[in-house]
Amino acid sequence: MKAHGGADETLNLAIAVFQSVLPHEGGALALTILLIINLHFAGTPSMTVTSRIGFAMARDGIFPFSKQLRWVWKRKQIPLANIIFVFTIDSLFQLLQFASGTAFSSMVAVTTLGYQISYLMPILLRCTTARHTFHLGEFNLGRFSIPIAIISCIWLFITSILMFFPFQYPVTKDNMNYAIVIIGGIALIASIYWIFWARHAFVGPKPSYIIDSMPLPPGHVTAEDVSTRSAPDSPDTMDSRV
Repeated sequence: MKAHGGADETLNLAIAVFQSVLPHEGGALALTILLIINLHFAGTPSMTVTSRIGFAMARDGIFPFSKQLRWVWKRKQIPLANIIFVFTIDSLFQLLQFASGTAFSSMVAVTTLGYQISYLMPILLRCTTARHTFHLGEFNLGRFSIPIAIISCIWLFITSILMFFPFQYPVTKDNMNYAIVIIGGIALIASIYWIFWARHAFVGPKPSYIIDSMPLPPGHVTAEDVSTRSAPDSPDTMDSRV
């Protein structure tokens, strides 16, 4: 979209809207600053969530360097290695927009699409292969579980397909939605990783007391060291103390 003064330059859509509806440039600038501040505070919890997920996956031994990625800084009790890893990957993705705006837009689209697929896979397995072996939790939907799961799978499948559609028409190499290429590449890498290594080593989520420990530098520990924690008192012990 062109700038407010008619200059032939590309603007962010949000900034272009601010300039279109506000008579003075100062108002658009103020709203843009508020938007930047909002994005900053939204990015911090987003990185926190991503690092927590990454730590949980490293704790279960999914990644090739899981032992290193599950380091916990003892003083602050945070997975420092995983936070640095997530920060580095996020920074590289941010730099991608300087190389190609189309590639960056496709990467942003893949973010939502990745959530869709991550929701679809466990729900689909829950109502198919694990239908009779799935252990219900304390809260469950009872007899409505399978019908709701089927509806959810249909919805997620349709909306995921729509996210592969191109942004503009006619489609060219500059405006193509490369989400299908990115998802296909990730699926290919994941499949190779699973066939040649993960299916022999990964056994699913593991309790923290059986996670392999490793020597770490001073000030660092592995994931939760429950072996050093005392077990909670039994009711009989508590009564005897009283």
